[in-house]
Amino acid sequence: MRFSKHNYQLRRWSTFIVLLCACVCFVGLMRAPTTDRLSDTEDNMAAETEFKTNVSLENIGLAVSTESREREKLELVGTLKEKITSHFPIPQTEANEFATWIVHSADKHGIDKILLTSIVATESSFRKDAVSHKGAIGPAQIMPKYWEEFCAPLDLSDPRDNIDCGARILSHLMELCWDESCAIQSYNMGFPRVKAGKIFPSVERYQRTVEQFKEKFAFNTSV
Repeated sequence: MRFSKHNYQLRRWSTFIVLLCACVCFVGLMRAPTTDRLSDTEDNMAAETEFKTNVSLENIGLAVSTESREREKLELVGTLKEKITSHFPIPQTEANEFATWIVHSADKHGIDKILLTSIVATESSFRKDAVSHKGAIGPAQIMPKYWEEFCAPLDLSDPRDNIDCGARILSHLMELCWDESCAIQSYNMGFPRVKAGKIFPSVERYQRTVEQFKEKFAFNTSV
């Protein structure tokens, strides 16, 4: 009887030990993936934080650059306005409008702001409703029959659009021409005539006037 009882106790202890080992293994298996998952989550969170930081820094840099450029443009408009009113008897408010339109259009079409200002000064003396005996209209003196389709959908009777059309034409002529002098002459008499060498005294006077205004309006700027 003692032998049987002893065997029974051994079997109970053996069963207990096996169950204990199984529990330990099970707990270990359950904990390992959790640790891995936590590690992956932490890595993802770190990567996401770094990405957001980089994006935020880029956005801040872009915003600062844009704000700085806009501030420089405002200063440029103010300076150009003062130069316009010093040479032409127009109100400050109108001079500010012209300066704003010119700076915007010149930037939009990639042309020199002082050149565009000088063209407008020569063409119309900054008169919004100027009309020539040949039918040219507006501050930039656009001939609708030649340029209306080219500048569509701009309204050539609107002074702002008229200047924008002038800037577009001037940019186009700069691409066709071999230098700025050619572009100025072509704005006055057309590129085909300039290309053919038909330069009239009136065109030469026109160019000299534009160059004189360029000297008057010139100023140092990085905008």
